[in-house]
Amino acid sequence: MPKITFLPQNITVEAKNSSPLLEAARAAGVSAETPCGGKGVCRKCGIKVVSGKIDVKSGSYRNNNALICQSNVSDADAVIEILSGLYGEEGSFYDVSDIRETSLNPPVKQIEFTVSKPAPLDGLSDFDRLQKAFKSNVPLPVLQKLPEKLRENGGRINVVYHSRGNINNIIDIAGSGGMYGIAADIGTTTVTLWLVDLLTGAVVSRKTDYNAQIECGLDVISRINCAQKNLAELQNRILGTVNNLTVAAAEETGIDRERIYCASVTGNTVMTHLFLGVCPEYIRLDPYTPAVFSVPEYTAAQTGLAINANAPVKFAPAVGSYVGGDVVAGALCTPLADENEGGIILFMDIGTNGEILLGSSEFILGCACSAGPAFEGGGLECGMRASRGAIDNFKIGENGGVTINTIGGAPPAGICGSGIIAVVAEMKRAGVIDAAGRFSDAMPERIKKGAKPYKFYITENITVSEADIDNFIRAKGAVFSACRTLLNNTGLGFGDIEKIYIAGGFGRYLDIENAKTVGLLPNVANEKIVYLGNTSILGAYKTLLSEENETLVKKTADRITYIDLSSEPGYMDEYFAALFLPHTDAALFG
Repeated sequence: MPKITFLPQNITVEAKNSSPLLEAARAAGVSAETPCGGKGVCRKCGIKVVSGKIDVKSGSYRNNNALICQSNVSDADAVIEILSGLYGEEGSFYDVSDIRETSLNPPVKQIEFTVSKPAPLDGLSDFDRLQKAFKSNVPLPVLQKLPEKLRENGGRINVVYHSRGNINNIIDIAGSGGMYGIAADIGTTTVTLWLVDLLTGAVVSRKTDYNAQIECGLDVISRINCAQKNLAELQNRILGTVNNLTVAAAEETGIDRERIYCASVTGNTVMTHLFLGVCPEYIRLDPYTPAVFSVPEYTAAQTGLAINANAPVKFAPAVGSYVGGDVVAGALCTPLADENEGGIILFMDIGTNGEILLGSSEFILGCACSAGPAFEGGGLECGMRASRGAIDNFKIGENGGVTINTIGGAPPAGICGSGIIAVVAEMKRAGVIDAAGRFSDAMPERIKKGAKPYKFYITENITVSEADIDNFIRAKGAVFSACRTLLNNTGLGFGDIEKIYIAGGFGRYLDIENAKTVGLLPNVANEKIVYLGNTSILGAYKTLLSEENETLVKKTADRITYIDLSSEPGYMDEYFAALFLPHTDAALFG
């Protein structure tokens, strides 16, 4: 069979002649963005044929570039460069400040002891003797291996267990070796997973991939709608994503998945429901009631995770229909989780679903807004995720020339979330667009107004249209007006805020001055704004390693008062006021 090598991952797989190239990529564990479901409509899944050949549909192949969803394996070997996809940027640690130290006290522990040997006519089974040595619940798979394990080393055994209340629950009877857990952040767009050594706290592998549910809808509302008829498919897709990352991490490190004894999972309310296969329909229907906020502790076998079947799976609690465990766990990375901290904190986790917390030691308010996919490169004709080749910064010179910067220094392939902020900000400064986002008569050599939507050409193939700018303005307006609504509920203003913490993948490349220019962030001192990275995965990691942090997450959730923006007086007024660059209230940005 032909061999297909995918770059930049440099992974080679065999594939059948005439089979879809997208299937070969997925078999290799290579991400390719196909939000339109592989219909060739969104044109987000670009590839370049570096060598060899592929079979493509008529009209979709030009200068060795094609769409992977419109391509098939040919009868020859080929080397393919994926021009979209994630390459692990979001799966690494970030430099963060003002975060709580993580104590090493994982909920899963191990103990070694000796079980008494059987004696004639003592009336005790192997199970009875185990209970005398260590009173505990014993799942069937452990009972099945108990006789052999008790006799391997004269009754000396090593038990891995976790406690719930005063009850010990055995996970496994294991020989000497490591203990591992996984922390997983289930995002609407991407899934990040860390494989963690529970004895040392070391992150031994980090993996990131697109949420396979993307093809069923780009945001949580479209996923809810899809789940009406395809709930099982959505659950299988997200389980497949998480399990593929788990398998890849275990294979990379040579760790037996049976030694992965715990999982800590975060996600927004909808993603958590879909992961568990629970109907999310009533989250979007008045009175907006989820099936569950605080998920009970289940085992890996019950949830479908590909780790030790008896491993406990812990979910960060949600507090509202759209304020989920991801932002609650993320609060561990800010002073909001510390009831001894008195300053006013604004915490913004910005992605497809913007979740915002405002509070201090005395209170925490939380809300969510539908920012849409613009901050992750979606909803834009030439948009892409923050990956190699994405335009993340942009400048217009005095002579009208443009300068662009791309992630990884690669040839420009599209515009990511921080890139669209930079482009809109710079066009506003240069007078290319007005406060409503409409093109002026400046730089006519780069603007084509022959047919709507009018477009500004950054390069020959990458454009920003007035429709793109409209989408962006609505997204930034939703986030800014949500922040203002929380402040209005407390009688506070932006000047009262001590620190603004920003989480979310796009913020890694965010220019603060650009964010102020477009009206995403208020005109506050730059030293008040701190970027934290992916706080959701870091919160899951901290919870995985510490029973104290697990308790703290639950206490933090209990302290949050959820504000439903859809029924909040004044929110729509704030929203419409924010649909300008930067805002109708010039004093906020003076």
